[in-house]
Amino acid sequence: MIMSEILKNIETCRGEDVLAEVSALTQDPHFGSLVNEALDPLKQQALHQAGYDGYSEVIEQHKPYTFASAIIQMKSNLLLLLRALWQYPFGSGTLRSLSDDASLRSLADNASLRSLADMWQHYITRLSGNETYGIPSRLSSLTDLPSAPLLLADRKISGADVEDGMSLVQILMSANHPTELADDNVGWAMTKNLPWSDLTKARLGCSTMNNVRIASFLSLTSLKMDELVTVVYGSSPESYSTNGIIHNLAACTELSFEKLESVSVGSYGSFLSGMPLITKLTFPALKEWKGTWSGGIVANMDGLEELYCPSLILAQGGGAGRENFAIYCPVLWKVVVGYGAFTYDYSTYNFSGCPNLIHLEFEHEVTASQVLRGWNPTNALDASIDTLVTDEDCHNNLEQFLKNFRTYIALRLATFDSNGPTLTLSQAVYDAIKDESHLFVFDEGTMTIYAYLTNIKHWTVTK
Repeated sequence: MIMSEILKNIETCRGEDVLAEVSALTQDPHFGSLVNEALDPLKQQALHQAGYDGYSEVIEQHKPYTFASAIIQMKSNLLLLLRALWQYPFGSGTLRSLSDDASLRSLADNASLRSLADMWQHYITRLSGNETYGIPSRLSSLTDLPSAPLLLADRKISGADVEDGMSLVQILMSANHPTELADDNVGWAMTKNLPWSDLTKARLGCSTMNNVRIASFLSLTSLKMDELVTVVYGSSPESYSTNGIIHNLAACTELSFEKLESVSVGSYGSFLSGMPLITKLTFPALKEWKGTWSGGIVANMDGLEELYCPSLILAQGGGAGRENFAIYCPVLWKVVVGYGAFTYDYSTYNFSGCPNLIHLEFEHEVTASQVLRGWNPTNALDASIDTLVTDEDCHNNLEQFLKNFRTYIALRLATFDSNGPTLTLSQAVYDAIKDESHLFVFDEGTMTIYAYLTNIKHWTVTK
């Protein structure tokens, strides 16, 4: 198609001039049909007003060419024409395969098509480079639109908001590193600590953590590890019990571990600790926590109020007199586990430093002995205050504690004909459920919780 210099700018040329030139190519039926379709609305209007000879008059009436139907029709035809010439899918801004006919068809109907100038500018911007970050320009290689995506294939590192074209080596070895990470790959093993302490957000796709920590990231507000399945730390994260594998995230308000199944610490230390702004934690897939000595799945979590582990079947501490599972969480009032998880006899001090733990719940029937000797919630057992009362029929914390114990523990221990398992409690909890002044109605009659467990369920209750 040969056009004068003034009409070569596709952004400014008048549509009817383009169509007039196209119409001269009568030997091409494809071009001819495009012209006929675009001019047809005006021809029909001219015929209706003054017969076919009135076509020129109708055209004159509509100058400066603001009539909607012809403009819309012409734009569509021009795009079809350009696609036919260049075989390139203009439109939504998403780069698609040039051989994808389906994508071309879908883009042909797109109502928000981009101009050629927009598309050229997109690649000019991305290929201009950046002198500050030492990224060279590739504009000299930009010859046509179809080949432009290939020039950018190696330019962008996914998962981090970094300058376009910055290399991985440059990121790792300089101060120009990202503060937010969003990992697109899943299933890899994390074996190195995160390199930057000033991260603000991180979403990691690793499935395992092997002897690595995420500690003292004081600006980190969100940590999502929803692909993480297994955590193993062979020795101690620190030299004392309350420091964790993921530790001291003072600004963190969001933690997520959707697929985590197993956590094991080979010596002293916890999994999560030192995150005062976290108020609720859920581990939907967690089945086992193993700590060799002191530590817990959570420790020193000053703001933690609720902890949910609906799949938990094992909370194993190690060494006589050691602390484990949830320790030193001063406002923790609710813990839910799926099954009887506290079967390990060395778990002497689970729930140490949790004075408000008024609601400990087994979601499913429990058939194995449980060791809860570390559960001594002094505030929850206090009959002189009502700070933890949630039910209207309870007048103080002790009444609420006993009601919860009856509902979420006593009724959910399996019934045996005789010689059932053993429930080991702290002295204070043992005394509370045995106190004759606190009677409850069961299907079998009115009695203390202790009598119900020993005479009806046939469990041995010790302190």
